[in-house]
Amino acid sequence: MQNNNTIPILLKNPKILIIGGGNVALQKATALRENNIEFHIISEVLSNKIIQTTSHIQQKRFKTKDLKDFFIIIDATGVESVAKKLLKYKKKNSILLNIVNNPKNCDFYFMALTKNIPLQIAVSSNGASPTAAKFFRDECEKIIPKDISKYLIKKQKQRAKGIIKKEKTHKELKRNKRVVL
Repeated sequence: MQNNNTIPILLKNPKILIIGGGNVALQKATALRENNIEFHIISEVLSNKIIQTTSHIQQKRFKTKDLKDFFIIIDATGVESVAKKLLKYKKKNSILLNIVNNPKNCDFYFMALTKNIPLQIAVSSNGASPTAAKFFRDECEKIIPKDISKYLIKKQKQRAKGIIKKEKTHKELKRNKRVVL
């Protein structure tokens, strides 16, 4: 049995750096952009598509001094020497590191998130199969009512007034699985 010792968390205003400018970096940049998360990219070579993901791009060779302002680092280069530099840096600095396609050296995994709707569902395979995670994310997304944002706005207003009725909310959701009014 696999050890599932991970926990999903939401980091507010994280300082994220993606190292790399190819297709793998594009996948990570796209996921961040779709969820309105700011990030920076450093890479010597940049694809045309990745240039469109953010205005925070430095086209240059990565150096460890580039890491000083970032808490979350994503190595999307596939270059072993870059991964080794990052692992060495991590021993002396407090960062969260994701070396793409190297789950054993990752502090976190990207979860497949439902696309930027108020009710988000995150699915993870703990790095085993991002494709499987995306498949089940898409299946979950199908069951979220299309007008859920109106319902959640109403619930947020109630919560701001101190009105929290868990049982009533549960009944409303159970009764209106497809369309929440």
